[in-house]
Amino acid sequence: MLKNLSRKIKNISQKPLVKNSLWELLAKAINLGCQAAYFTLIVRVLGTENYGAFVGITAFAALIFPFANLGSGDVLIQQVSKDKKVFPTYWGNALLIVFLASLSLTLVAYFISPTVFSNIDNLPAILAILLADLGGLAIFVVSAKAFMSYDLLKNSSLLQIIGTITKFLAAIVLATCFSQPSLLQWSYLYLLSSLTTALIGIIWINKTLAKPKLAPKILPTMAHQGLYFSIGESAYNINSNIDKTMLASMATLEATGIYGAAYRLIEVGSIPIYAVLGASYPRFFLEGAKGIKGCLSLAKRLLPFVAIYSVISLTGFLLFAPWITYILGDEYHNAIATVRWLAPIPIIGSIQLLLADTLTGAGFQKTRSAIQVTTALANVGLNFWLIPLYSWKGAAWATLSSDSFRVVCLAIAVAWFYQKQKAA
Repeated sequence: MLKNLSRKIKNISQKPLVKNSLWELLAKAINLGCQAAYFTLIVRVLGTENYGAFVGITAFAALIFPFANLGSGDVLIQQVSKDKKVFPTYWGNALLIVFLASLSLTLVAYFISPTVFSNIDNLPAILAILLADLGGLAIFVVSAKAFMSYDLLKNSSLLQIIGTITKFLAAIVLATCFSQPSLLQWSYLYLLSSLTTALIGIIWINKTLAKPKLAPKILPTMAHQGLYFSIGESAYNINSNIDKTMLASMATLEATGIYGAAYRLIEVGSIPIYAVLGASYPRFFLEGAKGIKGCLSLAKRLLPFVAIYSVISLTGFLLFAPWITYILGDEYHNAIATVRWLAPIPIIGSIQLLLADTLTGAGFQKTRSAIQVTTALANVGLNFWLIPLYSWKGAAWATLSSDSFRVVCLAIAVAWFYQKQKAA
């Protein structure tokens, strides 16, 4: 009986989705520890105002980040998962797109930043953070997706670990080598860690998979296909980050720091669930060959794990919120209430990702993007209305409302296309 059980466990563990999910979970578990230490260190060292400024700038970068690679990583996965021979050209084109797009976006964002952040006058710090989160991060993301296109989730996971460790080391340097750490000092260390990870990713892929080749003829097609991925991801990022950017612009940096710290805790607690969903993302393209029915079947298999973990995380956030001050310090006391307000986000976000990936895998990326853009605009409108009245509480209400609305819209779209395919 034990032999049969052992054999079954071994067989299950060798399945690609399970194996990839385990690697993602391992990477996320290591990242969880490093991120928790890095986050706690930075929050304590910088203080609420400097951390609030950092959160506001990174949130602003996240809003436009999807256009720093124009969806080239997703197009690479889409094409290479079907034919490995095309990897060198799509890898080369992706790097070229990232270089041109991220540099252009960084310059534009830098020149409009004084208008966006009237209460942050440290322009060199803004430029360094923008370079890190638009240039270095874009190369990292494309590199991770290059490994995913070959189903090498092990390598992709290890690259994630390297990225987190470099930031953790940068935080240690900030805390130990500077008597009075400033936003500018942290921005330079943050940029250095980001560029280090990007360089490691490029060298690693060139040695293990293939060196990049340029194919100018397919660049317009690649950019056109990737644009829909960028629009969808940008709308998703707007929903996730517009509240922090607008808080930094319309409220106080202290309120932004408290809200940003609470939101970061929610994100760290959501890492395991997003690890499984991230590992399953390439699989949705394969199941999409059967139409939306195949993608929906995969989503249903993932749903039990998503539901169980979401309930556990919600309970954990509600019960352990009072411990925040022991971790971050007494100046973050108001973050206790903020965490409790934001506690439903993992449940809403994971269901949203399942439905959204179902549409993408089945070839309905345009519909996914349209829904995400609509809900992002609704989120912006709610933040404009609620933040001046209720500060961080208004931001929380706007985020929860728009995210819930997006889940409803995605569910309706999936049901519509499923019934349409079934009738056909």
